[in-house]
Amino acid sequence: MIDLFATRTALIVTANLLRVPAERRTPLELATQGGVLDMWEQAAPELRRTLLLQAAWEARGRFTGEAEDDASRYAGFLADAAAQAPEGDYPRDDFAHLRSPAFSVASSLAFDRDDLKIALSATLLLAVRIPGRWT
Repeated sequence: MIDLFATRTALIVTANLLRVPAERRTPLELATQGGVLDMWEQAAPELRRTLLLQAAWEARGRFTGEAEDDASRYAGFLADAAAQAPEGDYPRDDFAHLRSPAFSVASSLAFDRDDLKIALSATLLLAVRIPGRWT
């Protein structure tokens, strides 16, 4: 549980820095320099998947970025999938834990060590678009 809160807090801090107009670093550059990439690499793949899907849920309907790279394409796909997900008793938890195409994509990113930078960048791109607090 501590890993979840520590990693999510690091993502929130990094996303807040990315919102600063004077910040010229890419999400991955900022995450690498701030130690977030190391934390992301050490996190369990299930935790990475959950955080990616939670960020997509919180940013649903708000990702309007051009798909300039793989991270942007994945972020856009997951945010769109979250916007179209059915409402339930626990909609964010359902989206983050029930099998679906979005769950499969997030799993692929989270479990493939070669895709960890893309997964982190996508998560940060989504986190920047979360209005208010990431709950």
